[in-house]
Amino acid sequence: MRVPLSWLSEYVDVHDIDAGELADRLTLAGLEVEEVHRFSSAEGVVVGAVSSVEAHPNADNLTACVVETSSGERKIVCGAPNVGSGQRVFVALPGTRLPGGVVESRSVRGVRSEGMILSRAELGLEAKSEGIWVLPDGLDLEDDGQALLETPDAVLDISVTSNRPDLLGVHGVAREVAALLHRPLREPSADYPEQGERADVVRVHIESPDECPRYVARLAHMDGHGASPVWLQSRISKAGMRPLAPVVDITNYVMLELGHPLHAFDYRRLGSSVIGVRRARSEERITTLDGVERELPTEALLITAGDRPVAVAGVMGGQDAEVGEGTSAILLEAACFSPVRVRRSARSLGLRTEASHRFERGLSPEAADRASRRCCALFSELLDARVAAGAADAYPAPATPRRVGLRKGRLEHITGVDVPADEVARVFSALGLSAAQDDGGWQVDVPPERGDLVREIDLIEEVARVYGYHTIPSVPPQVAPMRGTKDPQERFSDLVRRTCVALGLTEVTTASLAPADEAAVLLENPVARGNEGLRKWLLPGLMSVVGHTLDTQTPGAALFEIGRVFSRRENGVMERERLGIALVGRLPFPLSGKLPYGPEHLAGVWQQLLSALRVQGARLVPCEHKWLPPGRRVAVELEGSIVGWQGEVHPDLCADLPGNYRVQALEVDVQSLRGAREAPVHRPLPRYPVSKRDLSLVGPREVAEQRVREAILAEGLVEGCYLYDLYEGERVGERQRSLTYELSFRHPERTLSSEEVEQAVNRILERLSPLGMSLRS
Repeated sequence: MRVPLSWLSEYVDVHDIDAGELADRLTLAGLEVEEVHRFSSAEGVVVGAVSSVEAHPNADNLTACVVETSSGERKIVCGAPNVGSGQRVFVALPGTRLPGGVVESRSVRGVRSEGMILSRAELGLEAKSEGIWVLPDGLDLEDDGQALLETPDAVLDISVTSNRPDLLGVHGVAREVAALLHRPLREPSADYPEQGERADVVRVHIESPDECPRYVARLAHMDGHGASPVWLQSRISKAGMRPLAPVVDITNYVMLELGHPLHAFDYRRLGSSVIGVRRARSEERITTLDGVERELPTEALLITAGDRPVAVAGVMGGQDAEVGEGTSAILLEAACFSPVRVRRSARSLGLRTEASHRFERGLSPEAADRASRRCCALFSELLDARVAAGAADAYPAPATPRRVGLRKGRLEHITGVDVPADEVARVFSALGLSAAQDDGGWQVDVPPERGDLVREIDLIEEVARVYGYHTIPSVPPQVAPMRGTKDPQERFSDLVRRTCVALGLTEVTTASLAPADEAAVLLENPVARGNEGLRKWLLPGLMSVVGHTLDTQTPGAALFEIGRVFSRRENGVMERERLGIALVGRLPFPLSGKLPYGPEHLAGVWQQLLSALRVQGARLVPCEHKWLPPGRRVAVELEGSIVGWQGEVHPDLCADLPGNYRVQALEVDVQSLRGAREAPVHRPLPRYPVSKRDLSLVGPREVAEQRVREAILAEGLVEGCYLYDLYEGERVGERQRSLTYELSFRHPERTLSSEEVEQAVNRILERLSPLGMSLRS
C-alpha cells in the first residue's frame, strides 16, 4: 500500500514529522514500511498553454511548439505524439531539477529549445508515459506547479498483512498515525445534495447472501465529464495507479482513500434496472474491461443486469456497460463479496486487480455505504453531477459490533507494565473502538471492519503497539533455567547408533517415502511419482544407498540406518523405529585380501551388537521372506515374538548393482531390543583357573549352529563357547558339516578336576545326540 504524505496530511497533521521518522514509528507499531519514496520539489515547473505546434524542420518525430507561460512565450522542441495546440501542460523551465536530471536550454537538431513539456514519467509519477501530461483546460498560467503536484512529498510503501484490510486505504493508515502521534483524525466529506429521481428505482436481487452480504447502488446524472483535477491525478499516480478518465479516477481515488472498491456502470447501457448477483452458468461468456472475451467458470460470481452478465463480482467490470465520454447516467456499485468467492473467481480467470486484492482479504459490509456516499460527494463536487436521492441497498443480515472483554490484570501481566486507564481509553477511542470501563477492566465494542480483533489478547496487542513497544522495559524472565533431556527410547537409539559406529559401520539416512506397491500407508497428496506412500521396510532405501556407493567405485561398504517404518492398524497408522544393516563388497581390514563380506560377518556384527546392548534371549529361527532366498534367511525371535530378520539379499534385488555382489542385510525393531535389555550385573574377577577343551563335532548340515550352541551352553560349568572352525567336504560326508569349538569350563568356588571336565563334556554330547551331532573321529 503506497501512502503519499501529502494525501495523508489531509486527515492527520504530519507536516512537522520527517517521512523516515514516521516510517520507523509505523514499523514499530506493526505496519512495516518497506520503502520511502521521496519526491523532490517541483520548483521551476509551471503551467503552460501550447499556442502552436509545427513540424520540426530537421526531424520527422519531433515538433517545434510555442508555449505561453506566466514568464512569457517560449519555443520548446517536443517528441510526444499527443502534443496539440490549445493544451494546458506542465513546463520545466531551464534550471529545473527533475528525477532524470537538470533541464537546460539547448539546441535540438538546429532548433533552440527553452525548456521541456513534461509527462508524468518525467515528473517521477509513473515508470513510463506514452505522451505528455495534458492538464484540465481551466488551469491558470499563474497557478503554482509545485502546489498542484503537492511537492516536495514522500510516499510510504507499507506491507499490509492479510488480517488488516482496513489499512488498504489512506484514511485507515491515517487513523493509525493519529493514534500513534496523539493527534486528531479528520474524516473525508460524504455530504452531497440529492437531486432528481430516487435511486430506489433500481432493484437488487442477491442469489446467495453468504457470497454477497451487501450491495449498494446509487444513481448519478451528469452533462459532461471534463477532466480530473491535477491534485487527484497526482495522488492516484503517487499511490501506484494510472489516471484514466474522471469517473474511473474518482472511483479509484475513493478505493485508495477508504480501502473499499467501487465500480461505475453506464446506467443506460445496462438495459435493465434489476441488478442481480449470482453464480455463472455453464458456457456463459463476458468481455471484460481489458478487451478479452472470457468463458466464465461456474464458480465465478457475476453482476447481472436483468439476466445478462455485466461484471465479474469483485474482480473486473464488463465492456458492455463501460463508462465512456458519452455517459450521462451512472449506476455506482458499492458491495461486499465473499473473499473466498472472489479469490476463486480471480484465480480461475487469471485476473488480479486492485479490487480483488482488497476483497480477498475480507472487507466489512458496513464500509460499502460509506464509500458509496464519499464517491457521490466527489461526483457532485468535481463533475457537477446530480446524485439521485436514496440508494438501493440490499443488506439481508446487517453486521453488528462484537463485544470483547479486556481484564486490567491480564493487560499488565502480558505487557509487563501498568498502562494508565486513561491511556487505554485513549487508544481504543483513537482506533475507532467503543470501550466502557468496569471494575475489572473494559468491555470493548469492535466494529465489523476490524475482523482481526476477536480475543482478549488481540486487544492487548492493540494497546501495547499503540502505547509503544519501545516504552515497555526489557526485563529478563524470572524463571529457573531448564536442561532439556531425551526420553529413554531416544537415549537407547543413540546407544545403538554409537555401537554400530564403533563396529565400523557408517550411518545413512533415507527418505521414509516409498512407491505405492511397496508402501504400508498411501498418502492423499503425494509429492512425486514413486513416493506415493510411507515405507514399511528400511531395506529398499539401504539398497539404493548401496547402489550409489558402488557406482563410485568404492570396493565395499558397511552401512546402517535407524529410521521409522509404518504399518496399518484398525485404529490408524502405527510407526516403529527399526535398525537396518547392509554389508557388501570387500572387507576393509588390512591383509584381508579381497575377501568379501559373508554371513559370518553379519552374524558377528549381530552378536557384538547384542552383547554391547546387553540384550539376552535373542534367537534365530527359520522364516519366509520375499527379499531373502531360501537357506540364507532367518528371523530374529525375542521373547516369543518375531522382531526382525537377517540373511543374504535375494539376487533379484541385487540385479541393478554395478557388478556381481552379494549383500548381507539385517533389520530389527529397536524398541523390542530396548525391552529385552538386562540390567548390568557386576561380578568379581574369577579366583579359580579355567579349563579349556576343544570339541570337534560332526552332524547334519540342516541343524542350525544356534541349536548346537544352546545345547553346549546348557551345561552349567561352561563359561564360554567359541566357534573357530567350520568344515564341509569329502572328509565328513555329503550333507554333513564339522563344527569345532573352544569350550571354557570354570567352577565359581573351586578348581575343576580333569574328571569333572570330562564328565561335563559327556553330558554335552548326550544333549547333542538328539540333534544328530557327535564327536568327529
